[in-house]
Amino acid sequence: MTSEIEWRRKWKPDLGSCPWQAIEVEGIKYLIKFRFTENSYEILITDLVHFWYEELEDIALRKRIQKLNPSIEASLTRILDQIRSSIEFPERETTLSVGFKSSSGEDNQEKIMLKITSQLAGMPFVWNFIANVADSEMVSENLIIPLMGMVCELTRRQKELVKVVQNKDKEIDDYKSQGVKTSRKHIETKSFVETAFENEMLMSKMFENSVKSLGSTAFDEAGQDLYRQIMTKYAWINRSPTKEDDNNEEFDDESLGDVAERKGSSGPSWGSNRLPPSITGPKSVSPDKVRPKTSPAKSPKSSASNTPEGSPVKDSEYLRRQALERRLEQEEMKKHEKSKKKKKIAF
Repeated sequence: MTSEIEWRRKWKPDLGSCPWQAIEVEGIKYLIKFRFTENSYEILITDLVHFWYEELEDIALRKRIQKLNPSIEASLTRILDQIRSSIEFPERETTLSVGFKSSSGEDNQEKIMLKITSQLAGMPFVWNFIANVADSEMVSENLIIPLMGMVCELTRRQKELVKVVQNKDKEIDDYKSQGVKTSRKHIETKSFVETAFENEMLMSKMFENSVKSLGSTAFDEAGQDLYRQIMTKYAWINRSPTKEDDNNEEFDDESLGDVAERKGSSGPSWGSNRLPPSITGPKSVSPDKVRPKTSPAKSPKSSASNTPEGSPVKDSEYLRRQALERRLEQEEMKKHEKSKKKKKIAF
């Protein structure tokens, strides 16, 4: 099975794993999230009452660029970088405005247009996000589920922190019982009482300010990082199994390091009994000593005899295949010997 670390290296984040960012336009607070690629983008905007979504890809994207900025000549990647930075890190000359439209021409909440005016290489640059109302499933996947996950995780962390503080109090009490005193009186702390702490938090001015802000600070830098980590873990848990996950057996890091050091090979690693398709023959058979029921392992020379005529094989491919087969055979023999030793010492 593919490990989570390996999966994270290959996984391409979707819009759901991109964190929200708070922005204020014309005195109204919005949450916005987006995902940019080399030739497309997705954006989701909400005022916590309505949700709007837009996805724009290559051809439609180029048309809008030409319509809004006919005098600017730049690569699509450069323009997308400009659009993203204007939202994520707006500069002084960047201005934002919001308008609403409907298919009937009347102003309502059916469509939202977020207009950005900025500077690209000293020239005026304009961009309009034109987003339609998002469906309820998108709202759930991008806000409700992530927020519930964040609340659960923060609650779990608070309980763990309470345990840490209580254990610290026990440690301090042990020191005091041995006559140890603090060097400065003002750094001495009272014993932690969870109920008293919770009541103090509820009566504090910061609690009132937090309620007034209605969670506008939930997606500060720390909140964005927590959101990203939760949704990445959520994607890992709900990933779709693939044939590669079911069949591909990977070497552990220690064995790979040993083999690479002995052989001095810098070639790619392959799972047990799996060779690159470009160099495998009609069959790839396991070594005879490890799996007696399979047919004997074929040498590179005998495998070459099965290569169709008219398809020349370079010497480098022979050498590469031979090295890989030797490495696989040694690894299998090593695992086999380890299993035999375990059986001998078993009681």
